[in-house]
Amino acid sequence: MVESLPPLLQSILNAILIGLGGALVAYLIYVLFARLTKKNWGRYIGSLLAVLIAIGTLKWILDVADAVGLVVILGTALTGALALGMGDLATDLVSGAKLFGTRPFQIGDTVSLAGHFGKVSEISLTSTVLVGDDGNQIFVRNSEVVAGTIINHSSGSGEQKIEVEVALPASQDLERAVTVILDGTKNFAPASASKVSVVCEAVSDGRMTLKVFGFSARDRDEDAEKTRLMIATLKALKKNKIRL
Repeated sequence: MVESLPPLLQSILNAILIGLGGALVAYLIYVLFARLTKKNWGRYIGSLLAVLIAIGTLKWILDVADAVGLVVILGTALTGALALGMGDLATDLVSGAKLFGTRPFQIGDTVSLAGHFGKVSEISLTSTVLVGDDGNQIFVRNSEVVAGTIINHSSGSGEQKIEVEVALPASQDLERAVTVILDGTKNFAPASASKVSVVCEAVSDGRMTLKVFGFSARDRDEDAEKTRLMIATLKALKKNKIRL
């Protein structure tokens, strides 16, 4: 049947069939590695093999269809890109369904997901949105959430995250200031499994801004707990003669 078609149509049909076949094989290879390994390296190898198959497919099209193949290549490349994209989407959807079923965290919880820390503001079938300490939104793919370690700082003992901010002259010893704050706040929440931590947020205009993070029971008033943490922090700094 193909032989009965004019040469131009034969070339176009051959290019389309080769392109679709290559795209299908590339997609299946990618999905095979991504689904079976469920690891980032599996997706990487699958993507690499898919690219190699795509390159071979393009060469085959050019060999068979000559100049006509150039027209079809754009469609083949687009089809392959969509196929790989759908593979990623399918992985995220499956992971999202798993999260909805197991519910390791909920909106409002403070969590660590795939190396990111923040408060959960949105959970969808494809991604989880966190609000970081700086107020920025962090979009994490659900496949990365499921593949990584999930730490829910708000679960178990029912803890809430408390945060206060202090500014010190840049001339002060930062390492000593952090040590003093940690030592002075070690009994802030003795029943909590999460300890107080200190982060140097910024240094500007001759001052360094420190953020002090702590955790307390969720049934306690958040503003009162912030005040208590600030008092403990300032008391520790003044006791050790660290100027504010």
